[in-house]
Amino acid sequence: MFALGTFAGNDRIFTGLVVADRIFDLRALQSAARKGEGQFLMGATLHDLLDRWEENFPRLEELARFAHAEQGNIGEVAPDGVRYLPPLRKPGKILHSAANYSEHVAEMAAYNTANGTDPSARFTGEKKGASPYLFLKAASALTGPYDDIRLPEGVHQIDWEAELAVVIGRRGREIKADRAMDHVAGFMVANDVTCRDMLWRDDRKNFRTDWLASKSHDGFEPIGPLFVPREYVGDAGKLRITLKVNGVTKQDGSTAEMIFSAEEQIEFATRFMTVEPGDIFVTGTVGGVGQATGEFLSAGDIMETEVHGVGRLQNRIVAAEEGK
Repeated sequence: MFALGTFAGNDRIFTGLVVADRIFDLRALQSAARKGEGQFLMGATLHDLLDRWEENFPRLEELARFAHAEQGNIGEVAPDGVRYLPPLRKPGKILHSAANYSEHVAEMAAYNTANGTDPSARFTGEKKGASPYLFLKAASALTGPYDDIRLPEGVHQIDWEAELAVVIGRRGREIKADRAMDHVAGFMVANDVTCRDMLWRDDRKNFRTDWLASKSHDGFEPIGPLFVPREYVGDAGKLRITLKVNGVTKQDGSTAEMIFSAEEQIEFATRFMTVEPGDIFVTGTVGGVGQATGEFLSAGDIMETEVHGVGRLQNRIVAAEEGK
């Protein structure tokens, strides 16, 4: 088993192969393994590897076995000497699923009604007659799994949304749900940090939500900590998702509670767009967001986001002036 990460250390950025919690510089490890006539990987970054994922996966497994068996420390990097970056730094698309867990839909109902939604027309979680509700988030919002998140100036309702991120490993269009996982390379943990102050536009009430201004601030997408191949995760439809603020659990649910599964989201999106290796689907959040209770993030808060079996993020919230 292995995972992949992107790291910064010694004035360089490198792709790391993580085996049994040990980080190996992928390039150095491959050079050592080649002496034993191992096969070359198709690329050096995670983006490159995903472009030829079906060929690269068995080669990475070979390298992981080599690293595990190697008695020395060839290519090994001390974990305290590196900074974890987003595993995928420049994905072509980040597609987020909104209102995709019934508990979350229910907790947001009063908020949506207060902002002018006709209660009789509200979506309450029934799949019949509905489709996945997806929106794009800017790649510039990505930040590392342990990075600080800066509060934007002049806003006060910064919320959390713990989510499972699904990474595409095979190009496709018009993908049926029952074959969608064939196009998935692996998974990460994500947090769709949201500025609730800016979700509804006072100057355009008839157009309702502003996903760009509320979701795409710099740093509003901590992700990682590592990319975990699909083969090592088991059933992605039965993963526990939790989020803590200052050690207190705020969200605790399961991907089994999704209204539209990751596979159904991929089918929906690929009706009208092609997905490419490295594209990310962030599949919705469970109940327990701050908006439901009026509790929001403040400077000094520590936010821990976990998808059990995939990984855990830990991000400190800092004041606007501190994060500049």
